[in-house]
Amino acid sequence: MSKAASDGPLPAKESALFKTIVKHYETKQYKKGLKVADSILKKFPDHGETLAMKGLILNCMDKKTEAYELVRKGVKQDIKSHVCWHVYGLLYRSDREYLQAIKCYRGALRHDKDNIQILRDLSLLQVQMRDLPGFLQTRQQLLTLKPTNRNNWFSFALAAHLQKRYGQAVSIIESYEATLEGSPECAYEHSEMLLFKNMLIEESGDTARTLEHLDSIETQVVDKSGMKETRGQLLLKLEKFDEAAKVFTELISHNPENVRYHAGRQAAALRTSRMVEQWQGEELEPSSEETLRSMYAALQKEFPRSSVCRRLPLDFARSPEYFKEVLAAYVLPVVRKGVPSLYANLKPLAACAWKREVMGALFSEWLESLLKTACLPGSKQREVPSSLLWVRVLVAQHHDRCGDTSAAIKHIDAAMEHTPTLIELYIFKARFCKHAKDLVAASEWMEQARGLDLADRYLNTKSTRYLLRADQMDQAQKTIALFTKDGDGPSNLFDMQCMWYELEAAHSYLRTGDHGRALKQFTSIEKHFLDIVEDQFDFHTYCIRKMTLRAYVRLLRLEDGLWGHEFYVRAAHGAIDTYFRIIDEAASGKANAAAAEAQQGDEMSAADRKKAESKRKKAEAKAQAEVEAKKAADKAPQAGRIQWPPQPVRSANASRPGPPLLCRMARRATPMCDQKSLAAAAACRAPLPRRPPTPARLGRPIGGSASGRWL
Repeated sequence: MSKAASDGPLPAKESALFKTIVKHYETKQYKKGLKVADSILKKFPDHGETLAMKGLILNCMDKKTEAYELVRKGVKQDIKSHVCWHVYGLLYRSDREYLQAIKCYRGALRHDKDNIQILRDLSLLQVQMRDLPGFLQTRQQLLTLKPTNRNNWFSFALAAHLQKRYGQAVSIIESYEATLEGSPECAYEHSEMLLFKNMLIEESGDTARTLEHLDSIETQVVDKSGMKETRGQLLLKLEKFDEAAKVFTELISHNPENVRYHAGRQAAALRTSRMVEQWQGEELEPSSEETLRSMYAALQKEFPRSSVCRRLPLDFARSPEYFKEVLAAYVLPVVRKGVPSLYANLKPLAACAWKREVMGALFSEWLESLLKTACLPGSKQREVPSSLLWVRVLVAQHHDRCGDTSAAIKHIDAAMEHTPTLIELYIFKARFCKHAKDLVAASEWMEQARGLDLADRYLNTKSTRYLLRADQMDQAQKTIALFTKDGDGPSNLFDMQCMWYELEAAHSYLRTGDHGRALKQFTSIEKHFLDIVEDQFDFHTYCIRKMTLRAYVRLLRLEDGLWGHEFYVRAAHGAIDTYFRIIDEAASGKANAAAAEAQQGDEMSAADRKKAESKRKKAEAKAQAEVEAKKAADKAPQAGRIQWPPQPVRSANASRPGPPLLCRMARRATPMCDQKSLAAAAACRAPLPRRPPTPARLGRPIGGSASGRWL
C-alpha cells in the first residue's frame, strides 16, 4: 500500500476519507480536516491531492509558508491533477496574487477543460482584472456546459455588454426569454432583466427601438419611477417635447425636490434634448429665460412648499431686477426660520460678478433697515429679533466670500454679542480666521464651538481637522479619540477608512518634517483604495444571482475610474512631494558632509588624509557590491513562482505586480498628475501610460465561500 503511485487513485477507504477533507474545509473544521489528511498521508505520503488539500487547510490556519511548501510538493507529485493546480490557484488568490492564480487555473483546465467550478473561479478573476475577452470566452464555455443555469445566461450577456457587443448581448437575453414558460417566479428579477435589456438597446444607439421596447414592457416593470425617467429622456432625444413635458411634470408632482426632474422639464419647455442641471456659466437667450420664468411661476403656485422651485430661478436669472426679486422671495422665509446652511446654498451664485454685487447690496440694505427700524425695507411689520442675527450672519459670510475677511469677522463678532450661545457663530468665525491664514486662532475658535456641545460628532470632526491644519498633532489625536472605539484612535480610524483624517495628518507631518509618518499616512490611503477595489469581488456573483444587473454595471464603471478620486490623487501627490523632500534633504546633507569633510581634510596631516581616503574607497566599494547583488537578486526568478505557460497571462489593463510606491501611485494618478508627478515617475524610470489602471495584487480570503470550492 505504501508503494502506491503518487498520481494514482486512492483505495476506496482512503478515497472516502479524502472526500471528508473537502467537507471539513468547506465547513471550516480545519483541525478535523488536518487530522484526516495526516491519516491518509501516513499510508500514502506522496499523494499529491492530499498534500495540496492539507496545504490549503494550513493556509486557512495562517501557516502560509508550510502551506505553499505542501501545495508545491503536491503539484510536483501529481502534475496532471486538476485538483492540485486548482488548490494552488486558490492559495495564490487568497494572497491577492491574481495573475499567478489565473496561470494555475489554466493549468488545471489543461487536465480537466470542462470543470465548471474551475471555469467559474477563472471567470471571477478575469472580470476582476478586467480581462474582458477572456471573461467572454470563459462565460460562453460555461453556458455551453450548463445551459440550464440562469446565471450563466446573464453572465454571458454581461460579458458581451462589457465588450460593447450590444447586439450579441440582446440576442442572448432573447434566447433566454424564449426558454421561459408561464409567469415569472419573482416579478422584481424579471423586471430588472427587462430593464437591463432595454439599457443594452439604448447603449447600442437605437433610441426609437429603445422607446418602443420600453412601452412594450411597461406593465411588467416594477421600478415605475426609473422607467418614467428613462422614458422622458428617450422622448427628449427623439425630440418629442410635448410628451416629455407630460412625463417630467408627472415625476415632479411625485417629488418636486428632484433637480434631475426639473432639468428634464426645462429641456422640454425650451425644446432641446440637452438637460442642464446647473445654469451658472451657461448661455441663455432672453426668450428662453422668459419661458423658464413663466414655467416656474406656475410651479411655485402648484408646489408652494418646494424649495427647489424657488431656488432654481436664481440660477437661470439673467436680469438683475428679476434676480433681486426671486432672491428676496427665496432668502427671507429661510432667514426668518433661522437656517444656518442658507449661504452654503447661495454660495455658487457669488461666482457671477453682477449677482455677487446684487446679493451684497440687498443683504446690506436689509441689515441697515433692521438696525434702524427693526423692519425690512418697504415694510412696516416688525421682524423677530433672530432675523437681525441671521441677516448679520449672511452679511458676514458674503464679505468672507468676497475676500473681505476683516469685515466678516467684525459682523460675526457683533452677532456673537447678540447671541453668545449659538454654536454656528463660532464655526463661522473659525472659518473666517482660517481664510485669514490664522490657523491657530481658527483651531481655538473651533475648539470653543466643540466645547458648547461635547456630544456632537460633527463638531469633534471639525475641531480635529482645524487642529491638524494648525499642526497641533497631539491635541488633534486626543480630540478624535473621544469618538473612537475604546479610545484607540489610530487603529480604529484606519479600520474605518477615515481618509480625511489620514490626509490632514499626513500633510501636518509633512509640514513639520516628519517624513516617515507622512508616508505612512499616505500609503494608508492607498491601502484603502486597494480594499475598495477588492471589495467588488463579492459582487461578481451576488449581483448576477440577485439580478441587479444595471447596478452591477454602474459598480464596474465606478471601480474603473476609482484611481481618479480626489483623495487618492491628493495622497499620490503628497507621497511624491514627500519623496522629493527626502531626496533634497539627502542631497543637501551630503553636500554639507562633503564641505565639513573638506574643511577637516585641510586640518589633517598627509598620513591621516591618506588613511581617510583609503577608508572612503573601501566603503564605496562595499556599497557598490551590495547594489550589484541586489540587482542580480531582482533579475533572478522568484523561487516557487509558476513560470508556466511561457507567454505572460495578464490583462491589457493590469499593472505590474509590486512596483515601487512612488511609481505605482504616480501611474494611477496620471489623469490628474502635474509636472512634479511626471518628473518623479521619470526619475524612477517608470512609464505613465494613460489607461484605466487596475492593481494586480488584489484578492480576498477564501474562507468557506461558494467560490472557494473545487469539486
